[in-house]
Amino acid sequence: MNRYYAHSLENQPLDNWQSLEEHLINTAKLAQSFAEQFNAGRWGELAGRFHDLGKGSREFQAYLRNENSIEDEFAAYYEPRWQRDHATFAAKHIYKLSQQPEAKLVKLLAYCLAGHHGGLQNWSNDKKSGIRYRVEDKKLKEVLFPFEQHPDIPSAPPFQFDQTLCGFQLQFFVRMLFSCLIDADRLDTEQFCSPEKTEHREHTINLEQLYSVFWENFNALRKTAKASKVNDIREKILSDCLAAAKRKSGLFTLTVPTGGGKTLASLAFALEHAKLHAHEKGFRRIIYVIPFTSIIEQNAKVFRDMLGDEAVLEHHSNFTPHKEDWKTKLATENWDAPVVVTTNVQFFDSFFANKTSKCRKLHNIANSVVIFDEVQAIPVEKLQPCIEVLRELTTNYGVSAVLCTATQPAIGKSASFKKGLELEQTEIIRDVPSLFHELRRTKQTWLGPCDQEEIADRLRKEEQVLCIVSTRDQALQLFAEIKDMDGAFHLSALMYPKHRSRVLKKIRERLHPDNPQPCRVISTQLIEAGVDVDFPLVFRSLAGMDSIAQAAGRCNREGRRDLGEVFIYKPETMPSHSYFRQTAQSAKRLFDRFAGRLIEPECIRSYFEDYFWVNKDRMDEDRILEKCSPGTVVNGDFVFEDIAEFQMIENANQAVVIAIEEDVVELVRQLEYVESPSKILRKLQQYSVQIYPNQFNELKGWQEEPYPGVFVLKNKQLYDQKTGLECQSPEGQGFII
Repeated sequence: MNRYYAHSLENQPLDNWQSLEEHLINTAKLAQSFAEQFNAGRWGELAGRFHDLGKGSREFQAYLRNENSIEDEFAAYYEPRWQRDHATFAAKHIYKLSQQPEAKLVKLLAYCLAGHHGGLQNWSNDKKSGIRYRVEDKKLKEVLFPFEQHPDIPSAPPFQFDQTLCGFQLQFFVRMLFSCLIDADRLDTEQFCSPEKTEHREHTINLEQLYSVFWENFNALRKTAKASKVNDIREKILSDCLAAAKRKSGLFTLTVPTGGGKTLASLAFALEHAKLHAHEKGFRRIIYVIPFTSIIEQNAKVFRDMLGDEAVLEHHSNFTPHKEDWKTKLATENWDAPVVVTTNVQFFDSFFANKTSKCRKLHNIANSVVIFDEVQAIPVEKLQPCIEVLRELTTNYGVSAVLCTATQPAIGKSASFKKGLELEQTEIIRDVPSLFHELRRTKQTWLGPCDQEEIADRLRKEEQVLCIVSTRDQALQLFAEIKDMDGAFHLSALMYPKHRSRVLKKIRERLHPDNPQPCRVISTQLIEAGVDVDFPLVFRSLAGMDSIAQAAGRCNREGRRDLGEVFIYKPETMPSHSYFRQTAQSAKRLFDRFAGRLIEPECIRSYFEDYFWVNKDRMDEDRILEKCSPGTVVNGDFVFEDIAEFQMIENANQAVVIAIEEDVVELVRQLEYVESPSKILRKLQQYSVQIYPNQFNELKGWQEEPYPGVFVLKNKQLYDQKTGLECQSPEGQGFII
């Protein structure tokens, strides 16, 4: 049996090759242990044991030897034109087993086996492609490697079916098994071929140890905090979180006003919840899911300060590990870290993807505490598929999920939203209305229609004021009215991320209570995304109620005044994009009814009920649930390639690198000769601006393309140090997301 091999090391004799038997056994054990996390160990073991059986053919063994210039009895079977599809044999064998009445559902494994290199495929397509045509192909090479022809196979997945969601549940189960197989296969291959990488993966930090580290650092932070009403209330919020951590695992909501300290309070909940349920659940990690890359780094820094650098893994588009940081690089592949900080896009896209790289980490989300920060930021047209991911994780995969926000969306099950989540008895805060009353730090006033000059005049009269508008163009136009005043700043996505960070640092310095200075800021809504600033006065152009509440969170944030003031006004020209129009209309309908208390929970709930009702037919724009409907999958005929069309953010914009800093110029220069540019490209994201196609066309004469698809601004005069890239927006657009 040992003459069959799975892998070879370059320029090594056969004695140093990994046997096929060893690889199958190792992968089966790993996949079984991973799948045990959701009570599907037998399924995982079967996938691992069968996945590489196709390597037991003469032709594959001949291919291995030819690649290493080794002559033996297999050499005669080498076929230069043979496509090395070893995955189909295992899929075909499992498919045959599924023809037995009691083993029908084992067909689910055929997707995992057939796709463990190329990704999950459709069962069949219009043309002759898909798994069906592979497993029915009679040209498959004979496999000589001895294996168990009729293994003991499970008859059903380890969960109860929901009659209306069984299709979604089954495809979800397939991708979780797929994740177990991919990670197990890659880890065992790595252990044999690159053992030094395996050593980098090893870590000894667990949640139990982090519990002690957190409280040591948190208590030290408490001692330095100044006594204030806001800090007293934050202590009450923390107390509620620790009390709620005793509840059984499942779905939670954490509704806390902006500035209430929910970031650290939710981390305390997660650690306490994991500790109290260690024996029954065995929570393995904490995952923070954050909507915007603009705030993810500041949140990750908070976690590192509390838990230490080694404990926290960032995985998002703006993060690039240091060159020598192999541990972090490898951990991003499968999220094997105690605390993971990621984005909505990375998290949800992975649950609908079909590629191995995207799916590999999914099994490590099982038995985790997952905190969704600012959950209201999920686009309404993607809401229903995301709700089903949350429902499935908390129902069948041991996840405790916390929907954490100041503006809790109305996604609970009700007569008008029958597909909502069961949110009864899920709130962590014992008395939400009282909390909002205690933490009331602003009053909100509706000004009605105001022209640009009127708003500019109001801003000129204030020493410290923030004005938030909905589009980049509005920000530019309003900033032009006050740009010559002391302490005037502009913030928008026309400025690359590093530039924005520097401007925010200057803004915070001018707002510091020990040395207050003039500070007048015009910003798009990007400042609402968790940016920690504290103004005495805020203006907000008409927008959705969640945006108004987030704007209010930048006003009197630390409670240094009795009440800060938030003024909402209707600009001369409202953005024509449907999102802004609909959210503004839903908000304005509530201004009279909730005058003076626009950011209280009852108003926010009414707002989301109205906005969701208007968009009730748009909550699954990609028709994901239709593609997973029970009727579609009655025979297990899934369309994974079609489901993978789901994207949280569909961005047709083009990134342009602003190479006006010396370090960036050098990075761009390196692009011209490096073999693998991925590290450089990640670094350049911090110096990139996303623009619309027509803006990109306007700039064509001023760009260079040092690497295919990477465009760099040539003319430094087109980038203003106060307002960023100078280009025209399409009419009616200009929004930041």
